[in-house]
Formats: sequence, C-alpha cells, structure tokens
Amino acid sequence: MLRRLLFAGYERQLNRAYRNRLASRGSTAQGVFWRSQSSQFARFDALLSLVHQLRGDQPTSIADIGCGYGAMLDFISASTAFRQIDYQGVDINRAMIAACKQKFPYQTGVFSTGNKPSSMVNFCLFSGTFNLTHSHDPALWNDYIFTCLDRCMARAQYGLILNLLCAPKAKIQKQIFYASRAAFIQRAETHFGPTHAQTTRHVTGDVSFVITRKS
Repeated sequence: MLRRLLFAGYERQLNRAYRNRLASRGSTAQGVFWRSQSSQFARFDALLSLVHQLRGDQPTSIADIGCGYGAMLDFISASTAFRQIDYQGVDINRAMIAACKQKFPYQTGVFSTGNKPSSMVNFCLFSGTFNLTHSHDPALWNDYIFTCLDRCMARAQYGLILNLLCAPKAKIQKQIFYASRAAFIQRAETHFGPTHAQTTRHVTGDVSFVITRKS
C-alpha cells in the first residue's frame, strides 16, 4: 500500500511538471524536457528500427507509452521505413493528450489518457518515459519502472522496447534517472524473459532495450 501511494505521488508530480512545461514551451522537444529534437528523433529511430528488425515489413501495432504531444507519430509519418506501423499514443497527462488531439484532429481514437494500451498491441514502446523523476531513491524508481512495464506487458503480444540513460551504477542526478545496464537486463530477464540491449547511436549514455516474453 505504501509503495502504491509513493508511485501515485510520483505520477502527480510528473503530471504537474509536464503540464507546466507544455504550457511554457509548447508542443516541442523542449516541451517534454528533451535537450533537442535531434536527440529525440535519434531515440525514435532506434526504437522503431528494433521493431522493424523483429517484424520486417509485416503490419505491426505499437503503443507509444508516454507519448507526450505525439512527436513519434510525426516521425513515423515522415519516414518510408516505418509505414507498416499502426500507432497508438498513451499518456497519463491529460494536457499532453489534449495537445495530441489538437495537433492530429483527423486521427480519431489514436490517442488516449492512461498508463497502458487500450487494447492488445504487438509492442509497447517507451521513449524517454522514465528519464525524469521526482524520486531520490534509484532502487525505488527502478521498482516503479518495472511496475509500469509489467502492466504494459499484459497488453503486448511480443514484448516491450524502451530506452534508458545508463551509468555504471544506477543513480539519480538532477532529477534524471540513470539505470545500470547490466542490472536492468538481469532483472528484466528474470521477471519477463530474454532481454537484449544496444547503445543508441548519436545519444551519449542512452541504451535501447528489447524485452521479450519467455518461450
């Protein structure tokens, strides 16, 4: 019970931070705390390329968990490589979902407020979703991440694909979480199944993970 209350508190603080940031910076990379659009797009490309490696040109459904103002949908729409992807965006922040619906008025039913897909998808993706934290305890924030992943794995046919900033030892520095790559893989493999990681090109310290179900 105490842990659930702590996690709910984290989400309230994050909701407030993102709502205020969106109000001040608008629907931009900086509006969701990215340093630049180039680093944002590099992460999108890394995650979506992993989807393509796993599924090829087969039609594939994804849920973008923590979709912000819908930048990943823009990226997919502008790329010929990812046209096989059927996208849905999910965010706990109502202001972000309102911005998505305003930005994509003809994409009805694509965006929803919540913490998991509204229906089964092939993969759940998390791009930068867990970077910003109001926790001071790396172990507790890691537990929060796995709670979120567990909830979404129940709606993912094949698995989860996410990125995290990584350091030799898990830490929180200036409200940014850095995972231990080795420890994260070990926990994901124990809890879910085979997990693979690769360094994200053009983004220092960023790692992309693929978590699949046990066979």
